[in-house]
Amino acid sequence: MAIIAIGAGHGINTPGKRTPAGEREWSFNNKIVSAAINYLGGYENASIVRLDDPTGNTDVPLTTRTNKANNANADILVSYHHNANTGQWGTWTGTETYHYPGSSSGNTLARAIHPSIVTAMGLRDRGVKSANFHMLRESNMPSILIEGGFMDSTIDIVKMRNNGVMDNTGKALADSIASYLGLVKKDGGGTGQGYVEIVTDSLWTYNTANWNDRAVVVNRGEVFTVIRDRFPVDGGYMYQIKSGLYITANPNYVRYYTR
Repeated sequence: MAIIAIGAGHGINTPGKRTPAGEREWSFNNKIVSAAINYLGGYENASIVRLDDPTGNTDVPLTTRTNKANNANADILVSYHHNANTGQWGTWTGTETYHYPGSSSGNTLARAIHPSIVTAMGLRDRGVKSANFHMLRESNMPSILIEGGFMDSTIDIVKMRNNGVMDNTGKALADSIASYLGLVKKDGGGTGQGYVEIVTDSLWTYNTANWNDRAVVVNRGEVFTVIRDRFPVDGGYMYQIKSGLYITANPNYVRYYTR
């Protein structure tokens, strides 16, 4: 069993953790962490220790968080944040990941996770760095702190307000954690592998869980393996298919079946 300690930084009411428009950092952090936990549920032998308050109402003290991870004998710790520069809108941008100075295991974990977050966010790669942060210093296991993007960036906030990007980044985090820990996907609980067949002449697929983020067109009769079952997206439903793309779950356009 792999024990994964993970938390969204801060709380929803933590002073100062705001965008210039008043949005709360925890709300962005929570979207990533909640999605990652959801996707990690699709892997065998993944045990989650959530370090923050899932409601966001309490900003759990840092010592409480690291004590919880240490007492659980977690295998890794991931603290997820979003950055800020001046607190006023600007064009600074990028994703960066921190480990504790001199920690070779932390550095290895950071380098295993960071590229996936950069790709999913689609922002400048600010690199893997080291810092004397409490979450990294006081944890007994390989630990990283991720800054997904800048809350006060006119570039990064576009990504952060896109729930499809947030969900896809959570998936990237989960999958990279699973790869680092050598986890394997569940078999679906014996229900059989799911598939979708296109039953209309042509149909768009999507890069992320966002109806505006079109990818490529697929055609009648094509069949795709489903890796994430039907879930709600802005008034409709989608599946995620094996390629990583998303597709509508509307039965007027696709037929779902198992075998």
